[in-house]
Amino acid sequence: MRKNSFIAAAVFATATLGLSSVAHAALVSCPADFVTNPTAKVEDSTGTNTAVSACQYISPPDNNNVANISNINTAGFFGFSDWTANDGNVQVGPGGSTGTWSISNANFANYDYIIVFKDGADTNLTAFLFNEAYSSGVWSTPFTEPPFNLSGGSTSHNVSHYTIAQRPTTSVPEPVSLALLGIGLTGIGAIRRRRTAK
Repeated sequence: MRKNSFIAAAVFATATLGLSSVAHAALVSCPADFVTNPTAKVEDSTGTNTAVSACQYISPPDNNNVANISNINTAGFFGFSDWTANDGNVQVGPGGSTGTWSISNANFANYDYIIVFKDGADTNLTAFLFNEAYSSGVWSTPFTEPPFNLSGGSTSHNVSHYTIAQRPTTSVPEPVSLALLGIGLTGIGAIRRRRTAK
């Protein structure tokens, strides 16, 4: 009887604590017009061609979340948490509604690149995955309503800072390698069948 009471109390405490926990941040896809011409937020140097293929932002808003590598990896933008800084590509200071970007020593054969923007109140980190067609260009603020619910009747906020990050590309297995693996597994299976038949 005493054991059942203890278990019931433990279940109740766990359920109560679980219901009162803070909501966790989630990645949300940006509106399609953030990455398509002619309204893309990150473009080539002429400002006419999109330089990105995807966009995600963190929800709910958190004005304390800065665009540093640790926070970028915690967010897991585009399914990865091994982003590193692309040297010399952290813009801090006088932000604005538009600006320029450049990837230092761009090597699209070996790296994927993202640019992560931050503002402040009512927003959170917003990341764009580069499409590997351009290594420099222009940007305009992604902090607009929608997708963010901006206070005070504002329809857009300036960018306070951004970071360009990189990660090694994920190699796709070659068909020859897969064929060799299949042959090896078939051989192992045949050997095991022979041994069990004896």
